[in-house]
Amino acid sequence: MIKLWQLKNLSTNEALNEPQKLPENWGPIFGMAGIQDRLGDLSWLGEAYSNQGWVIVGEAPADPVPSTAAELAWDRAKKLLQESDWSVLSDVPMTSGDKALWIEYRRSLREIRLQSGFPSKILWPVAPA
Repeated sequence: MIKLWQLKNLSTNEALNEPQKLPENWGPIFGMAGIQDRLGDLSWLGEAYSNQGWVIVGEAPADPVPSTAAELAWDRAKKLLQESDWSVLSDVPMTSGDKALWIEYRRSLREIRLQSGFPSKILWPVAPA
């Protein structure tokens, strides 16, 4: 089972979004180990978040394991996209040239299924250094 989290107003218990799974890579994205321990009260993010927190509201069945080569390949591409989400945030300090490399890398991942050999022969893009 997978925990479902929901962002809530802590004083009114009002739901601010739909229940969802949290990304597994939140810690590395924010450069913080154990971030899930700090999600119940977001006041550390500043005044705008002083009354908000993520709360576990239930569980959902684990995602089914992909069974075909195409599903496995697309899942790998989605995981690589998720791991590189940080690269397209507006406040990430990098040159426009580096940003362009990351954008191209991510475009290549999104178009992986368009390759003529997919899914048996895939030319995987390499993440920029």
